[in-house]
Amino acid sequence: MTVQSSQDEVLAPPQDDLPAPPTTQDTPPLETSLTSRQITFANKNSALVVTPPPEADPADIAAALGLREPSMVLLLLGEAEGLDEITEAYLKQLLSRGIARTAAITETLIIDGGRDSGLMAMMGKGVADRGRKSQLVGVAPARMVTEAAGSESTDGTGRESLDPNHSHFVLTDGSEWSDATETMIRLAGAWGPAVPVIAVLVNGADETKAQVIEVVRCNWPVIVLKGSDGLADRLAELRQDRSAFILDPDLAEIVIDGNLAIFSLGSAINAFERLLEKLTWPKENLSMETLELAWKTFAMYDANANRQQQSYGHSQFWALALGIFGTLLVLIQKQLELSGRAFDQSFADNVLKFVILLVPISITFIVAASNRFNAGTKWILSRAGAESIKKEIYRYRAQAEIYSDSGTQDVSRELKLTRKIETISSKLMQTEVNTSAIRDYTGPIPPKYGAAEGDNGLDYLSPDRYLKLRLQDQLTYYRRKTADLESQLHRLQWIIYLAGAAGTLLVALEFELWIALTTTVATGLTTFLQYQKVEEKLMRYNQTATDLMNVQNWWLALSAEEQANPDNIDKLVGQTETTIHSEHATWVQEMQDALAEMRAEQTKDESDSSTDHRVFAVKR
Repeated sequence: MTVQSSQDEVLAPPQDDLPAPPTTQDTPPLETSLTSRQITFANKNSALVVTPPPEADPADIAAALGLREPSMVLLLLGEAEGLDEITEAYLKQLLSRGIARTAAITETLIIDGGRDSGLMAMMGKGVADRGRKSQLVGVAPARMVTEAAGSESTDGTGRESLDPNHSHFVLTDGSEWSDATETMIRLAGAWGPAVPVIAVLVNGADETKAQVIEVVRCNWPVIVLKGSDGLADRLAELRQDRSAFILDPDLAEIVIDGNLAIFSLGSAINAFERLLEKLTWPKENLSMETLELAWKTFAMYDANANRQQQSYGHSQFWALALGIFGTLLVLIQKQLELSGRAFDQSFADNVLKFVILLVPISITFIVAASNRFNAGTKWILSRAGAESIKKEIYRYRAQAEIYSDSGTQDVSRELKLTRKIETISSKLMQTEVNTSAIRDYTGPIPPKYGAAEGDNGLDYLSPDRYLKLRLQDQLTYYRRKTADLESQLHRLQWIIYLAGAAGTLLVALEFELWIALTTTVATGLTTFLQYQKVEEKLMRYNQTATDLMNVQNWWLALSAEEQANPDNIDKLVGQTETTIHSEHATWVQEMQDALAEMRAEQTKDESDSSTDHRVFAVKR
């Protein structure tokens, strides 16, 4: 039921001895425990007023107000008294061009204290400037407000006027401003988790602190307007400093437990709109577009590294194989000469001589082409670039270090990740990699071997999931690689020993000529181990696996409270990524040194011998 009231009427719950107000066609049927009425202000704006009992269901209050289900609820907390002229101008623009405009476009419900003063009056003016297209609900104690013009009534009661630009009011029981907080919070959550709720804190004092605590306990995000003074600036300072201990228990609860987003008053309005959009995403859902582009860039460089590694490996394999084959042919020819079975100028003799001549030419061609196209260096640099991008992807997904809440107050996570990838790509394109075709990637996201099994590569990684899908996955990888390297080392060493034993046997059998072949094989494998640095790599992998295990053990030893500390989360992610990245950086340096030595050795071999080309494949 609705009642048309006069402007100077005090809005209080209707008494039992008053006649029942007439119903209007515009007001929906009300529960008997709720009363409502329509009021008109001097500026001809009308508003629906609902007076609920203390235990009214918030869904019933929303229904009595006739509210449409919003896409989002904005709770406006704080005050605007005492602001300087410039700060007040910034605030007015944010409320009008930021909040009111966004609310009109997105069907956002705005809830505040409803009074015709300070922050609430600014909000009402902002909505009015947009044609009152938004639902703006004021929640206040009935005994503290009046419809009389002016900021306070003249009867000495301290009542304040209702703002004439609000569309709805909820007048609660109680005689203190804080008595309306519970109803305000419950009304904001009336639509359940399907409708996100975001609080915006401007300035604020002790009364506002209690409201913010209630919001934090509801697990709703709070946008703190830094630069608006009061509680807002205090929270921004504590959050950015990430103090180890906060004396005030209320502030400690807000800063440590709250999902605070710091927004500097005076920043671009569209940045605030973007922040609202981000806060409506579930924390687990990161920007799919940004992550997909990051993974595609990683996959593109990774595929180029694989292609260059394959090209380099093939050239080195054939150079080595032809070197051994050439040595074998020379020995066959020599053996035939010693046995008196030379072919002289026969066809077979000519073919043998031609092949022997062709082998060193082929080796020289392969080595020259390999050095010219520099596939080895391109492989190493492309792999380094890909791994650097993967490091940033996992830091981003874990929202740690520069991607944490405190690290993304001025620049978004997405922009930081984009800038990191841009820097890595720019540096990579200033190397020899720029002279090869970087082919676009069209495969699955994440690419094969890009992420652990069961990881879609796009979700937010909580500390526990980061531990499993990143740290433990890499720990398993390095443990497996150490076992493979040990087997490879033992296998090659046994072949070298057997080649030496075969040489001794050949001497005993008076086949001294063939010792050159066993010597070539032994020397080749020894040089392979030298350039491959198998022993050094084995030690480095063992050290990396040990460092990762130490990080894992440290994390598991922490208490649940310590694991929730943002500093410890940063330490978990930071030490893990630094350990992995350090191993890659060492590998890059070692491989570059090995390639330089290899090219020098190849050049020396070309000048010393036409058949003894000790060119060896180096595989990651």
